[in-house]
Amino acid sequence: MFSNSLIRRRFFLQGLGVWALLLGFAIVNGYFRETVLEPNLGPEPAHVLATTTLAGAVFVASLLFVALSSGARSTRDLLAIGVVWALLTGALELGLGLARGVPSRDLFRDYDVTRGRLFGLVLFSELVSPLIAGLLRRLGR
Repeated sequence: MFSNSLIRRRFFLQGLGVWALLLGFAIVNGYFRETVLEPNLGPEPAHVLATTTLAGAVFVASLLFVALSSGARSTRDLLAIGVVWALLTGALELGLGLARGVPSRDLFRDYDVTRGRLFGLVLFSELVSPLIAGLLRRLGR
């Protein structure tokens, strides 16, 4: 029988795997936005559509992740997964921006909702979706 710490470690490793899959989806989603949506819809509608699609994918992935993980997960574990996902995404976005030489004043422009930029929705979705999925799983029992 597995110890509780081994089960938790496995859960968190699986959570990192889910985040990696979401990263792959985000790359494909961004490519689709740039090559298909922007030329046909314009940059602003393409941004909104791609961002909400990615946030929705995070929620669906969270539902599947929690449903397929064995055993009940604590609220603390689910919130921790969300925090890790959001921090990894934020660090990746910041690191890629710095590596590409993006000026510091532009690093956070995709988070400025006053300008119609919604990428913060993705981080928020990453933060709360595992917790919501866990609550929904408990309600469904």
